[in-house]
Amino acid sequence: MSIHQVNICGFAQMLRALRGQLDKADAHALTTGYSSRDLLSARLAPDMYPLAKQIQFACTQAREAVCRLTGQALPVLCTPGDMDQARQLIDETLDHLAAADAAQIDAGASLDVGIELAGGLAFDMKGSEYAANWATPQFYFNLITAYSILRHNGVPLGKADYVPHMFAWMRQAG
Repeated sequence: MSIHQVNICGFAQMLRALRGQLDKADAHALTTGYSSRDLLSARLAPDMYPLAKQIQFACTQAREAVCRLTGQALPVLCTPGDMDQARQLIDETLDHLAAADAAQIDAGASLDVGIELAGGLAFDMKGSEYAANWATPQFYFNLITAYSILRHNGVPLGKADYVPHMFAWMRQAG
């Protein structure tokens, strides 16, 4: 499998799942009186970022994968203030992923990728190492944290809401 297939296509299917989870959160808010805006400020622990930031970070990681593997400038994304903005951010990220050139992404495996974080931390690796060891775990951390915040706040989600794309391969056993 190529970097494009694993990362870019994988990120896209999981962002579509996150979008579906937000739709369920809105429906849940309508039936329970819980504010979907309150959900965006919900967090799992006091020192963790809220749902709105988790969505922003998942979208940022997905877009940064495209940019870092193709030598483009990194995006600066805003934190969504409501569910419509969150869905719009996901949709714009899906458009960005769909526009990525698969051959260019895969060629990015040999690029030198440098990541500089606050506090003077820096990481230097090849594009293939970045895709496997940075982009993938960072993206999924924010994605599963968003799912967990929704679940923790009573949104009726299950495994099928996390991986709805798997139903494309479902068959009756036996």
